[in-house]
Amino acid sequence: MARRTGLPAVELLDACESTNDEALRRARAGALHGAAVAAVRQTLGRGRRGHVWVSPPGGLYLSVALRPGVARECLRAIPVAAGLGALDACRALGATTPRLKWPNDLVVPGPDGACKLGGILVELCLGSRPTGAGAAADGVAGANDAAVCGIGVNLSRPQGNGIRPQAVRDGMPAPLPAAYLDECGAPAAAGDYAAVATLFRDAIVRRVDAWAEGLPGGCSAEPLAPVLEEYQASLHGLARAVVAVTPEGAVVGRGTFFSVDGTGRAVLALPGGGTLSLAPEQASLRPIGR
Repeated sequence: MARRTGLPAVELLDACESTNDEALRRARAGALHGAAVAAVRQTLGRGRRGHVWVSPPGGLYLSVALRPGVARECLRAIPVAAGLGALDACRALGATTPRLKWPNDLVVPGPDGACKLGGILVELCLGSRPTGAGAAADGVAGANDAAVCGIGVNLSRPQGNGIRPQAVRDGMPAPLPAAYLDECGAPAAAGDYAAVATLFRDAIVRRVDAWAEGLPGGCSAEPLAPVLEEYQASLHGLARAVVAVTPEGAVVGRGTFFSVDGTGRAVLALPGGGTLSLAPEQASLRPIGR
């Protein structure tokens, strides 16, 4: 697959309910690969598992329409590719400490645990036909499918209310403290909002394109394979003792976070031998001792 160039300008909004909703509407109407919407403030932002996000000024709220032209069953790897793209953007701004927390949160490790820098939510828009120059050709697997990648990143410390409500716990008994990109060696993150949004959009699109190019024939039984080695090298918490907790709070396993497989499932090595594999929708991993 040829890598796309000439992406449209990121559409900037002062405020909206959700940039993902805005991008999904545009994708259904035929928005091309790389079309993006960013807002200074969201009023009904959301994260994984239906979490509601408070989104005041001070954060980047960006959603990108992605049409990688791969088989539908491979789209579940997009959050990982997008997470690596977000790390690329952080590093381009000068922040070298951010890491990924399985499956794809952005965190900053510290002596007392990780602080949350951002999160990614990918939602699918299946069968939406792209229009205009650059539209995918019929007959290509997944040609009319789009994924909308929404990302929220804490750029600078806000005044008053925090970036997110205290009820969002990310599988932890207490909320993760927030980290801010401009306090991680990236002072430019608090500067030109449009330039920062474009930097993140471009980095995400580049990573998704490179991942799609690495899939044999646009399809794979292990869709993370083209990025798996780098993804695991970017993970915070690998090789540590963890507890696997369902969204309802039930403990389903304890062990060492051993690896991630080619489908995106976390693999735990159990104390008594054997392994336990868990999909992101099944459980969160909580470090033992937190």
